[in-house]
Formats: sequence, structure tokens, C-alpha cells
Amino acid sequence: MSNPMKDTNGGTANGKGEVDQQKVKEIAEAWGKLPEKERAKALVELTRTLPAKDRAILEAYFRELAKKSTK
Repeated sequence: MSNPMKDTNGGTANGKGEVDQQKVKEIAEAWGKLPEKERAKALVELTRTLPAKDRAILEAYFRELAKKSTK
């Protein structure tokens, strides 16, 4: 019998904390036009190497962009 994990495993939070500013700008400009699936993929790509606290900040930024794009 398998024993599934009770919780998901997050990253190690020991990434370099660097983000490609140009990539963020490009994605932010197209954010409102991207389908939800593409938004999720782009966000994972951008935040892959970030520590958890930095990842949360970038995710909050893109959530705000999503709100603005629906207005």
C-alpha cells in the first residue's frame, strides 16, 4: 500500500535569489493576455531559484497584475 505525503514539499529556500529583470518585464507586459495555464508556467519559471520569501513577493506582484488586467 502506498503512503502519500501529508503535505507538499517546497523548495530548499537556498536559491541565489536572483531574478532576470528583463524576463520579469516581458512577462508582466504580457500577463493580462496570457491564459491561466501559461501564467502559472511563467511564474514557476521565474521563481524556481528564489528563496521562499522572495518567491512570495514576486507571486504577490503578479497576482496584483492579474487583478488589474481584469478591470
